[in-house]
Amino acid sequence: MIDEAIQKYSYLKLRSPLVAPEVKDDVLITDYLSYWLEIKKSELRTTAFEAYSYKIKTINRYFMQSNYRVIDITPQVIDCFVRYMLKYGKVDKRTGKKSGLAVRTVRDFRNILSAAMTQACIDGLITRNPVTGIHVHGKKNKDYEEEMLFLTEEEINDLLQFISENERWLLPIAFFGVYYGLRRSEILGLKWSAIDFEKKTVRIVHTVVEGKSLSKSDTTKTISGMRTLNLFPTAEKCLSEMRDKQAKDKEFFGNCYKNKENYIFVNDEGMLYRPDYVTKQFSKITKEFGRPEITLHKLRHSCASLLINKGWDVKKLQYWLGHSDTQTTLNVYSHFNKKRLNESINDLTEISKNADKLFGNVFGNEDVC
Repeated sequence: MIDEAIQKYSYLKLRSPLVAPEVKDDVLITDYLSYWLEIKKSELRTTAFEAYSYKIKTINRYFMQSNYRVIDITPQVIDCFVRYMLKYGKVDKRTGKKSGLAVRTVRDFRNILSAAMTQACIDGLITRNPVTGIHVHGKKNKDYEEEMLFLTEEEINDLLQFISENERWLLPIAFFGVYYGLRRSEILGLKWSAIDFEKKTVRIVHTVVEGKSLSKSDTTKTISGMRTLNLFPTAEKCLSEMRDKQAKDKEFFGNCYKNKENYIFVNDEGMLYRPDYVTKQFSKITKEFGRPEITLHKLRHSCASLLINKGWDVKKLQYWLGHSDTQTTLNVYSHFNKKRLNESINDLTEISKNADKLFGNVFGNEDVC
């Protein structure tokens, strides 16, 4: 039993004497993950914190069965966790049947555990991160690349016309999605204070995101997302119509009107549209239009393709779309140019006309064996 005891408590020899005072030597991994999340809370946006909380809850459900302490976590334990999640991590609430989680989800779990174990090293609980070297095998990142959709000007006009005739309230949202390339959070985050009708500008400085609750923030997805764009005449006309309608709604509802923060995209009573509701209704209208593959976010791709066709360079397009780096913008360029290349067969026919006379009817007069 001596050898077993020495091995069990060998970590005490290796530990740093400087241990975080709020952390116990024998802290359970489940408790430590909750502690780590509280440390991270100040660094995360509300929706990101909620996502982390949900994932840690799932991780803890697995580790609660064995009461693992932080010092008990080895590479073998992490590897077993990963393999279990890939095979049995998802449970059907109705039938209780278990199935595997998506590779991307398990990778997220692995990354959370790695970050927490790095903190455990800093806190002096362990001497090395047991997650290092553990990989979640499956699809590569390129397999998750979003399929881009580029609508032509005619297709966009037909779509907007259909929306106008069937769900008029969605028309301005679609308009700002396809011509400004705004993200859903940026569209719903627009306030009247961001519109300058005199200087003809639109400032993207506020977002609305949905998690367990609505998160309103004077920031954007990235620092580059905060930008000032031109208010062109058609957009001004769109906003003027919305402003007039809101004035009538406010007069009708009086003190019951809800829009105290002066958001642009609100319903008749002045209540801010919930992001998920907008997405569902937009998907519903595009299905009725006969193009279910068109999503609100994919209107950003069409905005990019329209501007590329007008000769916009990478830096200008990057700023307009609020991309954090040029690589993201170049990725859009690459996808669009591949599509355009495959549609340019007639160009090659035109270019090769002079060489056409060099070739006879090679196969026309020969007997086929």
